[in-house]
Amino acid sequence: MGRVELTAAELPRYTDVVVVGAGLVGLASAFFAAEAGLGRVVVLERRDALAGLTSAHSAEGFRLEWDAPENVAMVRESIDIFAHFAEVVRLPGFDVGLRQQGYLFLASPTPGATRPARLRERVAWWRQHGLEDVEYLDAAEARRRFPFVRPEVEEAHFRAGDGFLAARAVARGFALGGRFDTFLDVEVVAIETRGGRVAAVALADGRRVETAAVVVAAGPFSARIAATARARLPLELRRRHGLVVFLPPGLVDPGWPMVVDADLGLYWRPWPGGLFVGWEQALAADQTPGEPLDPAPADWRYLVRVRRHGRRLTAFWEQVPFENVLWHTGQYVAPASADGRPIIGPHPDVPGLYVNTAYEGRGIMASPGGARLLVDLIQHPRAPETNPFRVFSVARPNAPDRMVL
Repeated sequence: MGRVELTAAELPRYTDVVVVGAGLVGLASAFFAAEAGLGRVVVLERRDALAGLTSAHSAEGFRLEWDAPENVAMVRESIDIFAHFAEVVRLPGFDVGLRQQGYLFLASPTPGATRPARLRERVAWWRQHGLEDVEYLDAAEARRRFPFVRPEVEEAHFRAGDGFLAARAVARGFALGGRFDTFLDVEVVAIETRGGRVAAVALADGRRVETAAVVVAAGPFSARIAATARARLPLELRRRHGLVVFLPPGLVDPGWPMVVDADLGLYWRPWPGGLFVGWEQALAADQTPGEPLDPAPADWRYLVRVRRHGRRLTAFWEQVPFENVLWHTGQYVAPASADGRPIIGPHPDVPGLYVNTAYEGRGIMASPGGARLLVDLIQHPRAPETNPFRVFSVARPNAPDRMVL
């Protein structure tokens, strides 16, 4: 079993692989690297908890509705791992809270739309590409099946196999079931190179760990860490807001799906004690790339916008008391290419440096599949142009995935 150390007393002076970051992406990377026999694997995390930065502020959903076939395949592979998680991590009975309650996308011709929904077109495209269980619903059918749908809704699509899971349970499972060690409160401040390739990581307390391979999976801090090895990572960081709104009993059915306003990108889902509400496009200020933040400050204008626009397609919104909320504020990590795909693979400028980041809000639902791809790329190097998730200097020739909210 893996160990999670709260002190660095047993930190090794040498290891085969260092993973920087103990979010889901980093822990999954470490798990599958160790499973593949890449030697001793160590995860170093500057915070005092697993999955405590971007993973902690997620809506914890998963879905297969993506435009890019490679994104669909990565999430499908990940869902299969979640469905058999206890077996994968060798922890009998371990529960990651997987619940397949579905994703429901709604659209309306009412004013306020900021993006084209194209629901019927989407469903037709998915069926042509093998995703045949997405249902197109007309307005009457959407209201018959989901009583919270307002009369203004014109169309919808629904996939029952999507759903939710518990991010921190997944993190614990990878850490405890893996053949690697995780050290908390250990901050990597630099990646050292020798002869142009990775040689060690330097820590904030002055120590160093020698290694021939570093995986950067540090979320918003990935580019800053990679830059210490003179390796550029073209990332954009945007603040993301979320709210848990606590509700009186009976207002929301805990069995309802994730609900997405396809015209705005606003979404909500049942949450213990109430609702989780997210909307990445709510504030113009949140669309401006910035520096890494921990913590990321909340903006009260977000609550005002959510309160006003959430009622557009949801019938019970006027009854939601927004006085009792818990803020979830973090940062999206996106590729500067804006193509809706994470960055996974070897860095072309520094041998021994590998990257697994920029999931743009999909780190939970795609982390196992992305980690397995990374390990395969370490073991079996291939031409960069064959990897649509490759590390790049300027751009990647990928069409944008329009399903990024």
